[in-house]
Amino acid sequence: MLFMNRNLFSGWKEVFVYVLVIVLLVTVICTFQPYLIPVGVALVIAVIWFARRAHQSKRLLLTGYLDDVIRNIEKTVHFSTKNLDVGMAVFSGEGKLQWKNEKFQQMTGLKSMEGKRPEELLPLPENSFETMCVKDDSKVIKMKNRYYLMKYFSVSRQNSSVWKKNSESTGGESLMLYLTDVTEWEQLKQKFAEERVCLAYVRFDNYEDVIKGMSESASANLNGEIGDIINKWVESLQGFIVRANKENVVVGFNYKNLQKAIEEKFTVLDKVREIRQGNKISPTLSIGISKDGETLEEVSMHAAKALDVALGRGGDQAVVEIDKQLQYFGGTNAVTAKSTRVRARIVAHNIRKNMEEAEKIFVMGHANEDYDAIGSAVGVAKLGLSLKKPTFIVVSDRSTSLQKLKSLVFNSELNISEEDKQYEGMFLHEEDALAEITPKSLLILVDHHRAALCASQKVLEAIPQNRIIIDHHRRAEDMIQNTILKYMEPSSSSTSELVTELTGYFDDKLEFTKGEATALYSGLVVDTKNFNVQTGARTFEAAALLRTSGADPVLVRQLFKDDLESYRERYRLIAEAETPLPHLAISVNRNVENSSETSILAAQAADALINITEISVGVVISACTDGCVNVSARSDGSINVQVIMEELGGGGHQTVAGVQIQNADADEVKQQIIELTKKQFDEVEEKEKNESNLTE
Repeated sequence: MLFMNRNLFSGWKEVFVYVLVIVLLVTVICTFQPYLIPVGVALVIAVIWFARRAHQSKRLLLTGYLDDVIRNIEKTVHFSTKNLDVGMAVFSGEGKLQWKNEKFQQMTGLKSMEGKRPEELLPLPENSFETMCVKDDSKVIKMKNRYYLMKYFSVSRQNSSVWKKNSESTGGESLMLYLTDVTEWEQLKQKFAEERVCLAYVRFDNYEDVIKGMSESASANLNGEIGDIINKWVESLQGFIVRANKENVVVGFNYKNLQKAIEEKFTVLDKVREIRQGNKISPTLSIGISKDGETLEEVSMHAAKALDVALGRGGDQAVVEIDKQLQYFGGTNAVTAKSTRVRARIVAHNIRKNMEEAEKIFVMGHANEDYDAIGSAVGVAKLGLSLKKPTFIVVSDRSTSLQKLKSLVFNSELNISEEDKQYEGMFLHEEDALAEITPKSLLILVDHHRAALCASQKVLEAIPQNRIIIDHHRRAEDMIQNTILKYMEPSSSSTSELVTELTGYFDDKLEFTKGEATALYSGLVVDTKNFNVQTGARTFEAAALLRTSGADPVLVRQLFKDDLESYRERYRLIAEAETPLPHLAISVNRNVENSSETSILAAQAADALINITEISVGVVISACTDGCVNVSARSDGSINVQVIMEELGGGGHQTVAGVQIQNADADEVKQQIIELTKKQFDEVEEKEKNESNLTE
């Protein structure tokens, strides 16, 4: 066993030990028996010869065994690379193909591949050699209507000195690439996604206003026609419908058919709006749809939130939530004012309750306040003061409108009432407001509902829970969260109108001073363009109440006066306006300071542009020196500029909208606006064409 033990002895070490043992044994024997010396020498020689022969035989046996193993490995590797259902390829340090197996060539479907780079063989532009060498990764790609899982790694990053030596010799990192056919799995995933259940909440959002004054038979016919249109729409989507009541319907269909509805841009909205059964007001639908959620309960919850967004944006539109992203469809028509004031009464009572429970009340408009933000803030402050609560109005540092209002309306040197004098010290900047905040403070946000637009971000963060929103803009996706009450009415002309209306339900004995009424009246005037746009019966009722309370139109006109230089700048922008599209005028104001004066100038110029014959949309872009690009957009009502501005991250109303973009190029923004406006024009033209065909 000692002779055969390869773990203890190998090669000539084995022979040396065996000979040494025999020599020692012979030496001992010959020491006592000298006549045995020749026999011992012969025995030693024989042992050496046999040991050497045994070693050679053993080496030959081992060499043959290793050769056989290597040949088997080579055959296995060759068989694997040739017959495994995996495409393999190796690219040199220069990015050229060095080797590939037949499966790789079959998968790519190319005949000539030698020396080509990965981006020449694979379909996606990001599959470049330089990109794949940065990081080992895997992705699914599509070639010849089949899907492949592509895994790749840079060989020089692996723990192999041979590959490292090879990559150094070729001047760069070698790339190893594998392709595995996963078509069946991907098709199964797609089928699962397409069959995913989506829920839609459909609401007849102006039901009470439409059927008002209609006979029973006419209202029944109206409901029947609307129900028939919705049923046909759901039937075309292969879905189901559950009617909750006359105003609400629950609809279900799969994701594949949701995509179909999106492609059709929810024509059901237009069909319902065209119904005439003796109704003076066009019926409209609001739809909230979602596919997000692990359970049906979660999908239902997300669909309900989408419907809330649609209603908050004025109704007559569909809001779709897919992968936590909201998409908007419809909403191109002007929002119809609601005749009922039940909600205003409920909101006023809730505001009063929260004010009574608060220690201090803070009112805040948007940054760079206009007259609507300031006027509505003054109106809300009036409510707080009527309850004898410490009330403050938080303002930003860049509002020219505020300075004018303070100097002309709330200046103690003028002959104003004692009540109006208290507003002089009520306007606080960020640092002073933060020092006044207590744990039970109430924050009321007026004329905005997005955190990015707040006059003070720190004040917003300092009051994280007790927040109320009063706004007339359409609801945006990034609305401020953690609010106890949201009063958003896109049908209203201004937030000043909303606040004026609330005061009557807050306290029917509450009366405005001349200064307060003038501030609110200025908000009405500025947002309605002197009562020319976005006005309804409730707008004029609010204006009448303010005039009765002492609002001074002469003082309001003085607020809107500009100096000669401002007039020159405004008409310079008008003169430099271009018309890249019929009915679109666009002007760029370059290298200007990012201030309230610049924003006001842009808004005034945009207002003036739509007064030009044949111009439906006026846009003024302010390219500020700090890298910010501000856009003011106006429309005569034929085009919804809010939709255009929302695409750029802004918002507003159908006829008045804007956006502020940080670190942007004015020319690129201009081109985006042109493309988006062209899209709006095309949609309106197509809609008018369809309506004409229906009439025929």
